[in-house]
Amino acid sequence: MSFKPLRTRQGWYGLLGCLALLAIDALLLRGLLSLPISGLSFALALLVLLSLPLLGYLAYRTWGCFSLQYQVTRDGVIIVWGPLRQPVPMGQIERIVRGGPSQKRRWWPWPGPYAAVPGESTLGRMLSYATRPVAEQLLLVTPDRVCGISPAEPERFLEALQERHRLGPARTLTAEPVWPRLWRWRFWQDRLGQGLLLAGLLFSLALFGLLSFRFPALPEQVPLHFNAAGQPDRVGPRQGLFLLPFIGLLAWGVNALWGGVVYRHQRLAACLLWGGAVAVQIIAGLALWNLVG
Repeated sequence: MSFKPLRTRQGWYGLLGCLALLAIDALLLRGLLSLPISGLSFALALLVLLSLPLLGYLAYRTWGCFSLQYQVTRDGVIIVWGPLRQPVPMGQIERIVRGGPSQKRRWWPWPGPYAAVPGESTLGRMLSYATRPVAEQLLLVTPDRVCGISPAEPERFLEALQERHRLGPARTLTAEPVWPRLWRWRFWQDRLGQGLLLAGLLFSLALFGLLSFRFPALPEQVPLHFNAAGQPDRVGPRQGLFLLPFIGLLAWGVNALWGGVVYRHQRLAACLLWGGAVAVQIIAGLALWNLVG
């Protein structure tokens, strides 16, 4: 049996926040297209790029707000929050408390400030999946944590829980959260792999930034290649210099995708691919510096 939480507008606020951020990005992109290549245009492009993780975070929490529900089974309570399934095993529920003192939050999430929020309370380590403050929640107390919920029909929720408790569990649940396979990919705990990918991306942005800031001062025709004697043997429009950053970005993208494919079976090979992309970025950076420095 599934129970919806008490109604809240947080999901709609999150949706409005996503739309507002998209509108701001659209305005920035419109301004970017109307500007000549310069440090300002690069800064606008960087703002749009930096907004994408924030947009992803808002979209994730908005999804959680709209999808939040509590499933009562013979085995326990399953809390649904976006892609997450958080079990509370029936055999581990020691008591249910109506409300409690305000918890000390580790951060202030939005939207949904009372959902998917870890914290501390007088009852122990706490994790809220609710639409109301702690004082208005039902607290499922287990030996190692307290789960705060806010079903819209608390009495029916408690009756359903008692009925299924009398039946006894059909199987034993674990209290560990269940994430989709992508969320459980071991890459998210691999600091080396993450560092190599991030380094490649930052190097690529640095190349575009260097050229963008230097671009207005460059002549219309610039050397694009030098021979072994150090003499320019090919001259062309200054826009041709962007080929070097694009080569670096392409190498990073291809190696990132290919490394992701082989990572599951060959972590070392994936790291070599990602490290190779960084090497390409460095070589392209040195070449670009020789041309515009």
